[in-house]
Amino acid sequence: MEVKKLKYLILITIMPALSIIFIFSYAFIHVQEDIDVHSSKIEALGIIKEVGNIIFDVQKTRGFACLEKPNEKSIKKLQTSRENIVKNLTLLREKLVLIKDDALKNELSEFLYSVEDEFLENMDFKQLTQIIYKFMFFSHRISYSFELPLKSNLNDYLLTNNIIYLLPEIIEHNGQIRAIASNINDSNFTQNQKKTVLTQIDKIEEKLNKLEENLFLLYKSPNHVEIKKNHKKMIEAQNNITNYAKSWLLDNNITVESNEAFELMTKNIEAIIELYNSNLVFLNKSLKENRKYSTYILFGGFMSMLFVIYVNILFYYKNRKYVDKIEELTITDSMSGLYNRRHFDEVFENSLKVQQRTKQTLVLIMLDIDFFKTYNDTYGHQAGDIAITKVTKNLKNALKRAGDMAFRLGGEEFGVLCGGMSESEALDFANKIRENIENEKIEHSESEVSKYVTVSMGIIVVQPNIMNTPNEIYKCADKALYKAKEEGRNRVVVYK
Repeated sequence: MEVKKLKYLILITIMPALSIIFIFSYAFIHVQEDIDVHSSKIEALGIIKEVGNIIFDVQKTRGFACLEKPNEKSIKKLQTSRENIVKNLTLLREKLVLIKDDALKNELSEFLYSVEDEFLENMDFKQLTQIIYKFMFFSHRISYSFELPLKSNLNDYLLTNNIIYLLPEIIEHNGQIRAIASNINDSNFTQNQKKTVLTQIDKIEEKLNKLEENLFLLYKSPNHVEIKKNHKKMIEAQNNITNYAKSWLLDNNITVESNEAFELMTKNIEAIIELYNSNLVFLNKSLKENRKYSTYILFGGFMSMLFVIYVNILFYYKNRKYVDKIEELTITDSMSGLYNRRHFDEVFENSLKVQQRTKQTLVLIMLDIDFFKTYNDTYGHQAGDIAITKVTKNLKNALKRAGDMAFRLGGEEFGVLCGGMSESEALDFANKIRENIENEKIEHSESEVSKYVTVSMGIIVVQPNIMNTPNEIYKCADKALYKAKEEGRNRVVVYK
């Protein structure tokens, strides 16, 4: 019975729970991948931010390096930029542990040490430009190593494109113009310098057009107020730089001292850097929100799984009495209350398996009400049902041990299973049942063996060392019962 209850528990609670766990585990893997991807991209942004800070400070330093006669204010700013570079190099080196691409990590680490070793020495415009482009190259590689430009929604992709490519390149093109502006000497520019300025202006306009396209798509969402504000400032600053480059440098309309030109260019570049930072901040916020939503989904799925398991277990225990009742109806005989033939077949086979393990005897007793058809014909079927009920009561009363079981095998035929009895004990046990039934004194005037209802019984004692099938054992008990009837009924016969 307990085994059956366990089966129902498994069917009603554990199986649905296992299904939910399987579904949740499958979803967990994919949601966890999303969380890992977003976390990885956030780490990448942190590294790229440090790279960007170094690039901007190197660009400023390069501008200062181009001043032929830097004033005291410019010298002080140059020193500040160099200190910032050293500090940012240290911060960037600490973040290298986040890079899983060992080749990239080693190359960048070696480059950082080379920059730190050489940067405090005097470096010319060309060397500083090479450092800037090298850092921009590493920024690109880091973004691809962390798949930052990939597997993103449109807004994240556009922000990434602005941060990794467009804005740093616009700032660098402006830096090239600023370097020439910082080298003003009586407004005397060579044709090569003028050509360089024009080229940089063309590149800026090309990048600005692409930036405008990206931002136009971003502005379809109402969440980019800060970017819009900084974009407006950036356009105004960029126009100032472009106008200065065209009117003051190329047309030589106004003569400006190099320190003053540098200040003007630097001020406007800061507005472009601010747009870069606002894109960076929003992308970082977007990735964190995506990671947060993925975490919520994970948590919600887990809680849903627990809730469903709880509901199923609650359902099982609330309805257990009904489940037990249904189970009882499927394995018992409705009139006698004894277990039915179907349950006998199942229990008998299991009992034989247990017997082989425990090495005990197994006793099968089969009994039949003598002349029951005649009884029904004489007294009616209702009286026959009463007689069966009284036989059933005696069988139940005789079963004192937990493992003993009685069955109604069909009509007036019954069976009893007992374990651990010897042949003599089984014979005494069966005879006691037979005597108790006769002592009920259920009148049977047409019986040929007694004036009361009696039973005939056949016994087989199955030894643990004898391997027989349930069907073979059943036939042996049936033969013993048949012999008891042949010998005159109202008796017990043991199969030999």
